[in-house]
Amino acid sequence: MDDRALQELLDEGARKCGVVGAQLAIFNRGSLREFATGWRNLDLQLPTTTGTLFQIGSTTKLFNAALVMSLVDSGRLELDTPVCEYFRDFRLASWEAQKTITLRHLLSMSAGTDNGFYHDYGRGDDALGRYVAALAGVPHIFGAGTAFGYSNASTNIAGHTAASVTGRTWEDLLFERILGPLSLKSSGLFAEELLGHAVALGYARAGASTPPVRVPNWGMPRSCAPAGGTLCCSAGDLVRLACMFLDQGKARDGGSVLSQSSIDVMHAPQVDLPTQLMAQQWCCGPYRKVWGGCAIYGHSGTNVGGSSTLLWCPERQVAIAMTVNVAAQGYPLAELIFNVVFPKLFDIDKPTALVAESITPAIVDDLARFTGTFEAFGTVMRFTLENGRLFATEDSDLSRMHGLEPVRRSELIPLGGARFLPRHPALSGNRLWDVAFWDERGCGQPTHYLGGIFAFRRTG
Repeated sequence: MDDRALQELLDEGARKCGVVGAQLAIFNRGSLREFATGWRNLDLQLPTTTGTLFQIGSTTKLFNAALVMSLVDSGRLELDTPVCEYFRDFRLASWEAQKTITLRHLLSMSAGTDNGFYHDYGRGDDALGRYVAALAGVPHIFGAGTAFGYSNASTNIAGHTAASVTGRTWEDLLFERILGPLSLKSSGLFAEELLGHAVALGYARAGASTPPVRVPNWGMPRSCAPAGGTLCCSAGDLVRLACMFLDQGKARDGGSVLSQSSIDVMHAPQVDLPTQLMAQQWCCGPYRKVWGGCAIYGHSGTNVGGSSTLLWCPERQVAIAMTVNVAAQGYPLAELIFNVVFPKLFDIDKPTALVAESITPAIVDDLARFTGTFEAFGTVMRFTLENGRLFATEDSDLSRMHGLEPVRRSELIPLGGARFLPRHPALSGNRLWDVAFWDERGCGQPTHYLGGIFAFRRTG
């Protein structure tokens, strides 16, 4: 695929998905190609360029994991040492979890901590520490190392651990150990840094035929920075991060950012997922899935005004990243672009996303065992059986806080076993995820629910 074909693919994909502005960056055959489309500021008719910074959301977790591993390389941290040994005021609602959770648990999303809240503790250097201290009042989801549950809180704890042992702020560490050594010049965190760049404003659509409108607030607070609250990047800088994983932890100038052993650890599967569409396994930082026999690593993320996806394949020495400024359309646009690029350019057979219309529902005995109430902080999931079909109703305080529809409802189509596909993609925020239940007691009735990647405990 030449540059013209890729630009047309991005232009048409953004138009089809209703995206205001987007970027595509591709590393292949030793070279990086970058593309942009649409508007970073629709009101002022300012075009998106390859240097525009977008909110990347949870893809920040890759940066945080790399930061932690750099401190493992230097001997300041150990992956399997309980976090409570690094800062003595560490408190969780579960005494057992408080004493046993390690950085390996936190980075691999197997710590069992609730996804957590998004409270704003201000712009001060104590914001992250205050966030972690407040987790003492949040119920634990499952025992450390016993299951998978994606958690922003886990990432913030890991980032605070790095800051605590060094006596530095997380932002200073990120620049000194990752952004600076990798020469990621199209990246920034604070408003005073972003003012020196072209920055994409966030937009939303009430429906496919309605015009885009500016989202009312900018992003998430500094207290959630390691999890994806503040970092903005270009798609090109995301691919430059991925190139470090492809080149033995080295920067473009040949300097070492991470050791080969740390890269190996970050590529090693740590926990299997009961859901399968987002990923099959989670490593210390990235997720892992297999497409066409090739291991694909990466991360995706959504913030209030933007979304990003970064994938790389060590076997083929390729990487790809996308950024958009209509958060709810980040995953659908990435799916559309990747469906073409992976087979045509990377020679990797990518499976197409499951859609409700293409599925023959599996026969599942006793759907009634999945009914009940499951909770995580700020969200309640209720499952009901109606005329022999299972329905999910989500009531989310987070959606309500951001002015989005707080209650979502969808039929769950059985995929077999305890896996289901929501008939309406909006239940997973258009992320194209499946959902699953599991039973940690072996009693036949599920004790937990995994909404794509987010874990909930049964409460009723």
